[in-house]
Amino acid sequence: MTLYDRIRTRREQLNMSQEELAKRLGYKSRSTIAKIESGENDITQSKIVAFAKALGVKPGYLMGWEDVPSAHPFPTVLQPAKYRKYKVLGNIACGSPIDAVQEEGEYLETDLNVHADYVLKCQGDSMINARIFDGDYVFIREQAEVENGEIAAVWMDNTVTLKRFYRYDEYIELRAENPMFKPIIIHETDFDSIRIIGKAVACQFWVK
Repeated sequence: MTLYDRIRTRREQLNMSQEELAKRLGYKSRSTIAKIESGENDITQSKIVAFAKALGVKPGYLMGWEDVPSAHPFPTVLQPAKYRKYKVLGNIACGSPIDAVQEEGEYLETDLNVHADYVLKCQGDSMINARIFDGDYVFIREQAEVENGEIAAVWMDNTVTLKRFYRYDEYIELRAENPMFKPIIIHETDFDSIRIIGKAVACQFWVK
């Protein structure tokens, strides 16, 4: 792997968003991290050290001199407590869009090691090929952008839905993970009618 592949892989191992890594390194935008991870932008040796520190590894691992990401002598990435409670903010559609989520006063306690802001309960079966089933809990990290192909919670005209997100020059596609459901297409003139409210980062099965 290249230096840039190792940066991306380590970030993903930590369930860290590009936006969060950008903040740790003092960049103003996640787009800088995206360009670095793609190899479009080079980084200096001092920046390699900074990346290693932010990702909790030694510079030698990012440079390819070490195969195992051994701990940095100055740990900056702390592991969360094993159990954590997440606020359940209501339902999200895994099918046709449903009314906007509402707070239900419910909390979900889990030992999943994820970086999320809240939890939504799924309704419908449009995402079953992504192993997200009716009644499952999906952990959402609040962010305004996602990469093409990532699963996002999307606000549309006071409704919210969970779909794979693809943005092109002339349209946005919200794609289901079930061939029985047609993609939702939003044309360029209607881009302002939708917004991403977060990225799905984990799922916990519903147990009766």
